[in-house]
Amino acid sequence: MASRALLVGTAVGLLLVGVWMGVDRRGPDAPPEDPGAAASGLGHDGSPKGPVFDVQSVTLDARTRPDSSLLVRLRDLGVTHLTLVAFGWQERASSTEIGVDTTAGWYSESHVGIRTLSRQAHALGMEVILKPHLWVGGYDEAQNRSEIGFESADRWQKWEAEYRRFLMMYARLAAEVAADVLVLGTELTRAATERPDFWRGLAADVRAVYDGDLTYAANWHKAYRQVPFWDALDYVGVQAYFPLTDAESPSSAALRDGWASHWDDLAAVHERTGRPILFTEVGYRSAPGAAKAPWTWPERDGAAAPNDALQARCYQAFLSTFAQAPWMKGSIIWKWHPPAEVERRTGFTPQGKPAEAVLRRWFRSPPSERGS
Repeated sequence: MASRALLVGTAVGLLLVGVWMGVDRRGPDAPPEDPGAAASGLGHDGSPKGPVFDVQSVTLDARTRPDSSLLVRLRDLGVTHLTLVAFGWQERASSTEIGVDTTAGWYSESHVGIRTLSRQAHALGMEVILKPHLWVGGYDEAQNRSEIGFESADRWQKWEAEYRRFLMMYARLAAEVAADVLVLGTELTRAATERPDFWRGLAADVRAVYDGDLTYAANWHKAYRQVPFWDALDYVGVQAYFPLTDAESPSSAALRDGWASHWDDLAAVHERTGRPILFTEVGYRSAPGAAKAPWTWPERDGAAAPNDALQARCYQAFLSTFAQAPWMKGSIIWKWHPPAEVERRTGFTPQGKPAEAVLRRWFRSPPSERGS
């Protein structure tokens, strides 16, 4: 759409010099084809290379309306897209009913909050990604949205009707707020792999009311390789909590080495589908084990001492590796809170930690200043 194109141009204009290293994979430390151009941050024609990814996003998680300075901070960090998560509520993985309350939840989750934050993001030259989730079973860890599924066609059809109603509500909201990307679903592994015709039909229904880009957020462990309907979407979406190493305090080199097999699998999916890869979530805690089990929530860290340096190295390894992937659309960092709402020092949020400086270097600085 014309408005989206204008906003993208504005966002790029706000960013400082970045890099796009469209080269074959030769390892994170391989020299660029033109060292002089890379060191200056300029392309062969002398023009700026632009951001390292097309999508440089963070998921904003705000319980109350954030101060306007928060979005300015994100823009100045080099963020191109603000990602907002909205929820539907399902009692159990075996339930067919999905509850929706457009006024409930935190400020960044409600319709009012999404509308307001979208306007603010656009005014600052940032785009918006809308990423609906299903919350299953409250805080009962035995209930997992990846296991939503049924043994009869009748119950599948009941759930699919409910999910279509839920998702179409957010498709219309995405159109209203001129979102750049809408995520059709998040970590619904059984439904995504067993019911491809449903998802193809849903994508077609969404495109009738919303003209932005579509993806689906698949789990990192095998699920993204098994999704059969990537051809109906614009990007392969991956919840990128890949384990990198069992070491307690790994070096940067060990972390980069840990990406090797994952790179190969991601590249193979790109080649098979013809779709760019978008990391719909990627994040690391400030805690021991962040590279071994990135998906672990900070509540399970117990009394673990914070390890901000490891979190920063994990981000550095991710960015220095995938800046070289010409098939990489970008990433959504999990996640960002208003400063007053940060709860655990070992949590995912990078703000106010060395990891924030790593993101700024990669999102905004010339290549010569980024490190390896």
